[in-house]
Amino acid sequence: MVIFLAGLQGIPMALYDAAAVDGADRWESFLHVTLPLLRPTILFVVVISTISSFQVFDAIYIMTGGGPAHRTEVLGALIYLTGFLHFHMGLASAMAYVLAIIIFMISFIQRRLLASEVEY
Repeated sequence: MVIFLAGLQGIPMALYDAAAVDGADRWESFLHVTLPLLRPTILFVVVISTISSFQVFDAIYIMTGGGPAHRTEVLGALIYLTGFLHFHMGLASAMAYVLAIIIFMISFIQRRLLASEVEY
């Protein structure tokens, strides 16, 4: 929310004044001024949130350890258990590389979908 607040504070009030002079109401100002100018902020928040969701490990490992019948096990915990519990370091390393590639691909797709047409 702090990142969104910083993005909102970076939008000049003159743009809202110009939209009001052109006859835009609050909803149209949001659609045509706020939302397009917040696109880089939205992209940043979505990509960072996605990456951090793949890195969830500590809470799940502490609370359930993978849970009953591996129901709450995430990829980070699986990499840890494979490498340090079962001592299959090569397999754990390969799983970590695959995880990095998955995160890169998802970030790339999100960037393509959310990036604006004009890049700075």
